[in-house]
Amino acid sequence: MQILFAWDAVGNDDPKAAEQIVSDFTGEPEVRARAKQMAISAWAMRETSDAWLQRLAPQWPPRRQPAVDRALLRMAVWEMTATDTPPKVVLDETIEMAKEFSTEQSAAFVNGLLDAVLKEKRALTGEAPPAEDRPIPQQPAEEQS
Repeated sequence: MQILFAWDAVGNDDPKAAEQIVSDFTGEPEVRARAKQMAISAWAMRETSDAWLQRLAPQWPPRRQPAVDRALLRMAVWEMTATDTPPKVVLDETIEMAKEFSTEQSAAFVNGLLDAVLKEKRALTGEAPPAEDRPIPQQPAEEQS
């Protein structure tokens, strides 16, 4: 998210900025490399993500969103559509980051928008929601005589 935020601020995918940001991360080199690759992939898909998000929330197009929300949403849309990460994990992690790093209203906004993205993705791909998200079928009431 930090890499996307930085690139959005300058308007390009500056590799030096990305290197600086990941060099500040603690952890294994593989984790830092994965974070950088995720940012590169999400940045490459930003126009598609932005168009999708703008269609779903025309009153809050990406250009009007707080920069942190924009970075979070771009990362989440990429992760929900291009990886095998369970959508619930993507939603939960993105909402938590919005609570920590963005405005008071951002978590609810991000949640609603990503939920709409997920529903559309499932409709387009024919993917069924997980069992816990499906309505419980009602048994027909027995006729009373």
